[in-house]
Amino acid sequence: MCILLHIKGISYVGSTFLKSNDLIRLNNYKFKRYFIDSKDFSHRLTIILGQRGIGKTTTLAQLASKNKDSLYLSLDDIEISNDITSIIREFVLNGGKYLYLDEIYKSKDISAVLKFAYDNFKELNIVATGSSALEVLKSSHDLSRRAIIYKMSGMSLREYIGLKYNIDLDALDFKNLLVNHENIAVNIISVLKQKDLVIIKLFREYLKVGYYPYYNDMPNDTAFYQTLKQGIEATIDSDLLSIYPNLNGNTARKLKILTHAIGVNVPYQPNYSRLKSLVDIRDDRTLKEYLAMLDSAGLIRLLMKNELAIKNMDKADKIYLENTNLMYLNNPDTGNVRETFFANQLGNITEIYSGKAGDFMVGEFTFEVGGAKKSFDQNKDVQNSYIAADDIEVGVGKKIPLWLFGFLY
Repeated sequence: MCILLHIKGISYVGSTFLKSNDLIRLNNYKFKRYFIDSKDFSHRLTIILGQRGIGKTTTLAQLASKNKDSLYLSLDDIEISNDITSIIREFVLNGGKYLYLDEIYKSKDISAVLKFAYDNFKELNIVATGSSALEVLKSSHDLSRRAIIYKMSGMSLREYIGLKYNIDLDALDFKNLLVNHENIAVNIISVLKQKDLVIIKLFREYLKVGYYPYYNDMPNDTAFYQTLKQGIEATIDSDLLSIYPNLNGNTARKLKILTHAIGVNVPYQPNYSRLKSLVDIRDDRTLKEYLAMLDSAGLIRLLMKNELAIKNMDKADKIYLENTNLMYLNNPDTGNVRETFFANQLGNITEIYSGKAGDFMVGEFTFEVGGAKKSFDQNKDVQNSYIAADDIEVGVGKKIPLWLFGFLY
């Protein structure tokens, strides 16, 4: 079993203690994701959901390393998964206080297990991680009344610079960015120049390889993209099929075809008839369900026209790949990369919709995304309208450098 217990200075060792101990030791990096400092983990049950490869395991190990009287369990181990309730009970009886559960979707009846632990052990603090597609809130055991659920995203441009170049830059407030972007950009560029770094070059790096922290451990870009492909396959074949037991191999094949079709056309203004024909689906409802699965799994991003369209399960106005790294598995168009970056970075911190006059709406603000020469001709009469412009270091007025939106978390 993959168990590591630290209780009052004593080590209680399971059959794979060294593996567990090494996991926490090796993942206790100096660099920590935005998640650790920006979220409150004091609630008795916290669940972190996110796609593969964005650092959930590392974050959990870093949290576990901070607390004594703690237990880390990876539920990817079937021996643990089948006996998790007994392990938790013994842990608490021996004085355990902090329980860290990784990959909870790998365990059968995990909702019942978490409900049991929450209801019976009042002094136990639980933090768990799972696939972003995990429908915890729909559990029959009503975890929504017990758990605080956070969604974890991949790295921002700010975090990529922090991890790769060891430069600690503050996250920006969105509205402050709109008002003070000129001074903010100048200050960031000044800090980078002290290490002979150029922001546009760093931005280009990030678009290709910066969203997933594990890129730092890859020997080259080829290996990274191969791993990225394997992650997409595993997300569909393993994560989605384990979360939705009614799916089968034929469904997985259709989901892969759908993902590929979107990947070579993003941002994709969906032609539902063509997609149904391509994937061999007869009705809109099934296609919507497949798209929703891919969206929840962190492979695509459905962009709707407003909140009501989401509630009504309307057709998406546009479909994006979830992040720009996924786009470089093919040969992406520059304009599409720009839009995907903006949709990703803003969508990771707030609600974003397709724009009526511009490309995007964020609250009361309209954004048009383009290159350095992008003008206001299209939305010159629109209030609260901005341009997010690529290929510029510093903006002016309501023309803001696109890269600066990578500093929001």
